[in-house]
Amino acid sequence: MAETYQDYTKFDIAKAFVRHMNDTMPPISAVSGLRTFGHSPELSREHTKLFYGMTPYDRKEMNNGLSAVSSSGGPSPMSSAIEGAGADLENIQGNKAIIIVSDAKDLTDQPFLAAQDLQAKLGDNLCIYTVMVGDDENGKILMEKIAGTSSCGFMTLAQNISSAEPMAEYVSDVFLTKVEKVALVPATQPVVGLGYHKPEPIMLDLGKVHFKFDSAELTKEGKTILDQNVQALMDEPDIEIVISGHTSALGPKDYNQDLSVRRAASVRDYLINVGNVQSNRLSAVGYGSTKPAMNETNPKQINSEAAKANMRVVFEIIEK
Repeated sequence: MAETYQDYTKFDIAKAFVRHMNDTMPPISAVSGLRTFGHSPELSREHTKLFYGMTPYDRKEMNNGLSAVSSSGGPSPMSSAIEGAGADLENIQGNKAIIIVSDAKDLTDQPFLAAQDLQAKLGDNLCIYTVMVGDDENGKILMEKIAGTSSCGFMTLAQNISSAEPMAEYVSDVFLTKVEKVALVPATQPVVGLGYHKPEPIMLDLGKVHFKFDSAELTKEGKTILDQNVQALMDEPDIEIVISGHTSALGPKDYNQDLSVRRAASVRDYLINVGNVQSNRLSAVGYGSTKPAMNETNPKQINSEAAKANMRVVFEIIEK
């Protein structure tokens, strides 16, 4: 990736792609991360390293993580990165995507085999996308094979999505569901910004869904609340739901994040297994204590009004 292609180093092209994609992203509910391979040994002697995530998507933090990746160098252990990405995604609920940016030059079939293994492990919920930097023919073949391990993935040439409109289309294809797709701007109207928007979701706060203390296990009262909402979901087959979990401020940040993910996943699993709601209509994400409903002046007061308000589950309902 230190080689030059079209007057730029491939490493700089790869970084520019990721930054442009990040800057183009609409507000979405997702857990994200930035994992590298083939970086300079001065940055890390690990074969692959997570420079950002896995946390609820934040554009600024993603860019900060990208800025920390300051140089390339050494071998390109793509297979190790694919395996690492699999570990990153293993406990994430809902649809998953991996985007691999590389020139794939002088690599064996090992990354392809790693992608096959990961696809077999995570199943149809995983899409693998590859972005080819440069014009190495063997590299293109490998990147196409890797993307082809998933039925929903595809390979793209970095130079083909370097401007605003192709990037907006790429982001739409990769990250947005059919419900959230791009709203086309009529040709007679001037294009403003990137020419697309994400529909605003209807927010339904299920704040009374209860869990056992310090646990993702639903209480009897929590199940009753969900049972009352199942029929409404079944009556509206054309809506998709993002289930977001939240916690109070007490406890370590990483622990709260994990607990919120597990609680959102618990609600999703209950709706699928007990409510018979189709799994492809539901996704789950956790925000820990990062999006409080109320400010907790004393986080140690776990029975305060603010703490109880922040220990909640929210449905984001997106209509077609």
